[in-house]
Amino acid sequence: MSTSNTASFYPYPTPGATDQGLTVSNAAGGVQFGTAFNAYTNQVMFDVQNADVMCTIDGSAPTTTNGHRLTSGSRYTWSKEMATAAKFIRQATTDAYIHASELTQ
Repeated sequence: MSTSNTASFYPYPTPGATDQGLTVSNAAGGVQFGTAFNAYTNQVMFDVQNADVMCTIDGSAPTTTNGHRLTSGSRYTWSKEMATAAKFIRQATTDAYIHASELTQ
């Protein structure tokens, strides 16, 4: 008789976790998610609204010319560790908004 462990390939909302919203301004050094993610979370799904943002994940500060451009209207799914490390700054003159949901498998 064999034994196997299976895990759902498809993530689902982390029980007990609440969505997070992040206003992304031009604050020096960038902004990060303010609330620690749930211990059972392993992925964070988020979308960028209102304006493009610049993002770094290497500890450096994002600027309008440093980082990865995440476009408004796009949705991303990252590991919890990557989302925790991420720093964001708006790309334009309008503040952006990021809405994030926590997922587990």
